[in-house]
Amino acid sequence: MKVQADHITVRNGDQVIAEVTKAFANGDHVIDFSSVKQIDSTALAVILAAKRALKSDKTLELQHPPAQLDSLIAAYGVQSLFS
Repeated sequence: MKVQADHITVRNGDQVIAEVTKAFANGDHVIDFSSVKQIDSTALAVILAAKRALKSDKTLELQHPPAQLDSLIAAYGVQSLFS
């Protein structure tokens, strides 16, 4: 699913999580961040919600991840969740 928001922050995180969870419950397995210009740690929550909703026969795919995502993963020490 393509994230339609230009940012993923605490202000719209619940909405983005709901959209991703619904899409993944329906069989999607891709998060396309190409429209996203700004993120905070809420983006990690979105990805983790997608992983929880992911069907067992699918692998999570992140397309066009924001540049800040790697820094957030390192800052929160959650590299093992993304390997």
